[in-house]
Amino acid sequence: MNNSIEQTILNFLSDTESLINRVNELPYSTAVELYDLLDVTAKSATENIKSINTELRAEICARQDMVLERIIDIIPTEARLKPCGIYTPAVQDYRRWTNAELLKDKCLTGYMLSKFLNAQAVMYFCTNPGEYPYLTSLPDLDILYHNAPSGTPEIYYEHLKKEYQKMDILILHGMYEQTVDFLDAYRTFRPDGKVYCGLDMNSYWMSDINWAHPKAKRFAEQCDIVATSCRALRDSLNKNPNVNFACRWLSNGFYNSENNAIKADANYKENIILSVGRIGTFQKSIDELLIAFAKVSNILQNWTLRLVGSIEKDFQLFINDYFSQRPDLKERVIFTGAIENKTDLYNEYAKAKIFALTSKYEGGPNVYAEALFHGCMFVTSDIDAADDITGDNTLGIKYKRGDIDELSSALIKLSRNSGKNEFKEHIPKALDYAQKYFEWNRNAEKLAFMLY
Repeated sequence: MNNSIEQTILNFLSDTESLINRVNELPYSTAVELYDLLDVTAKSATENIKSINTELRAEICARQDMVLERIIDIIPTEARLKPCGIYTPAVQDYRRWTNAELLKDKCLTGYMLSKFLNAQAVMYFCTNPGEYPYLTSLPDLDILYHNAPSGTPEIYYEHLKKEYQKMDILILHGMYEQTVDFLDAYRTFRPDGKVYCGLDMNSYWMSDINWAHPKAKRFAEQCDIVATSCRALRDSLNKNPNVNFACRWLSNGFYNSENNAIKADANYKENIILSVGRIGTFQKSIDELLIAFAKVSNILQNWTLRLVGSIEKDFQLFINDYFSQRPDLKERVIFTGAIENKTDLYNEYAKAKIFALTSKYEGGPNVYAEALFHGCMFVTSDIDAADDITGDNTLGIKYKRGDIDELSSALIKLSRNSGKNEFKEHIPKALDYAQKYFEWNRNAEKLAFMLY
């Protein structure tokens, strides 16, 4: 073990611990200096990761993210503008972006960053304008179309050769074979460019990656910032001695694309348990929630379960059998179908007291941020982002995946602590947490600082 390097890192962490303990009081110049020192230390830890305790890198990056929050609170206005071109290609499988992805991190990372930097966001390639109604919510987004079949890599490389001088920032999503190859090509033209990769993975995907593979290592070396959407995965990656980058945290945030009125009001909420997602997929495990609700329905006599989302064909058999056994729940278990209208969707969140996530695996689910901004309490399976979702158990309860009895108990406990007085205390805490960690404008500020 390289004791001298490890001891140097330990000494640094000890010497700066007093600053971390009062991080919310630090002036801007001190916070930036501390951030930069942590950055240097993270690089040193990464270079020597095989010979030090990997917990150290995890601690360094966690502290760096903590200091970044303080910097964003007090950053001067003049530090915010940097006109440039921000490009987000649909590199994975060289397919086309979908309309739904325009209001997710796939698009919002570059788009919101462009708003903060006074830059131009470009997203490519797409099919034809008529298939992207969400574009009305994204003024100034430059979206490029092409009539070549989806899965055609040549058009991406032709575009790169033609437009590379404008591509000051490249936004990538996921580490795939195509992403690795495209980044190689980008770096031949733009060694000076900035590259951000949002992994947005879950632990299952993470465990399948050979981080020691030369291609994986080269990809990370060519990125300026690599981040995941939940803290647990950030820490797991930083503790992995085969990972050759210091991983950061950038959540999947909330973006109110249509400037809808967001209501988080204790007086408006009803006895509703809400879940939003694809109903009946293996990943979402909605059957667990349905069974748990049936088990506690006699205790939660004045509660309703509302499930928003399209229903998988095969799952209809489960639904039919469920209601044949519990016909008394037909008026209390409501399948709304998919709700595309954001006003209607947000009203579902506003009325709900409890938001339920029963997934088998997730990185950082988008629906969580929407529910958080509407002041919901949470029950979630112990997915990777469970501690983020519950605010380390201050905003909700996590249960062991597949344990329906534990889920049932969590529903009872939350329902018994969901009166108006409890929500008047809960909602301000939820909104403060939401604004700090799950808001896209703030996320863009964080990413801009990390890149520059």
